[in-house]
Amino acid sequence: MTEARTRPNVLVTVLRAVVVALVLSAEIYLIVLIGEAFNPANHFSYFTVLSNVLGAVVLGIGIFRPVPDVVRGAAATYLVVTFVVYGLLLRGVDVQTPSYANWVLHFVVPILVTLEWLLAPPARRLAVRDVAWWLVFPAVYLVYTLIRGPIVGWYPYPFLDPREQGYAAVAGWCVAVAVAIVAIGALVAWVGNVRGARGRVRA
Repeated sequence: MTEARTRPNVLVTVLRAVVVALVLSAEIYLIVLIGEAFNPANHFSYFTVLSNVLGAVVLGIGIFRPVPDVVRGAAATYLVVTFVVYGLLLRGVDVQTPSYANWVLHFVVPILVTLEWLLAPPARRLAVRDVAWWLVFPAVYLVYTLIRGPIVGWYPYPFLDPREQGYAAVAGWCVAVAVAIVAIGALVAWVGNVRGARGRVRA
């Protein structure tokens, strides 16, 4: 079976449109509220922002045409990571995100994208190599953050800032987050495969 599914049902289409609208509204809200102090380079250096924008783009395209399952799975994985990391490491930390945008980007959108993945599971079985590909973007993001941080004197998240805790602590946090990403990616793929298999059996 190829990945070219029939047109998504109305619920999935509406869900995708809601995600796009929420991310767009949260981004506009942030830009307007921050005003002249808005720094695009720093703003788009947050994993939260990047994962939400990716999710909105992927689901937005999915309204009109099929998106490869491996790409949808990557978007779902990154947003679940955003949800989990914020809940475990960043609750109570000032991440410079006003309340509305904070709830939308860290909680609402990750939950809705996960729901979309459950309602529109992959048409083909995802393999270990697919999960491995999902690790490339977080790895590139980490390298970018650790190189850019000393240059501009700014880090998006406290656990990636070596100025107070040192690089050994940062390395420990990076390993922990990497393990979490692998586990979450494997879980997303497994759930997608289980849901997809049920649909293929019914077909």
